[in-house]
Amino acid sequence: MNLEEQEDSEFSLPTEMVDNLYELSGGSDRYKGVIIAVSSENGKPLVYSKFDCGMTELALTKTLEDYLKNTEEERGGEIQ
Repeated sequence: MNLEEQEDSEFSLPTEMVDNLYELSGGSDRYKGVIIAVSSENGKPLVYSKFDCGMTELALTKTLEDYLKNTEEERGGEIQ
């Protein structure tokens, strides 16, 4: 799990919530994982992730990259 401790922020997702979402993302012998991006009360971005293997991590990361690129292009800009 990639949970960065946020001692100075008021908001953080409980580890149990990330674990529950991870468990809901697939069966025990399936590829599963989650990436969650949220904003703290101060506008600080927080990212939580949990994966069953490197392949799932790579697939979800690539999917997010593609999504962000497409979203930016739809707005008329490009991500460099």
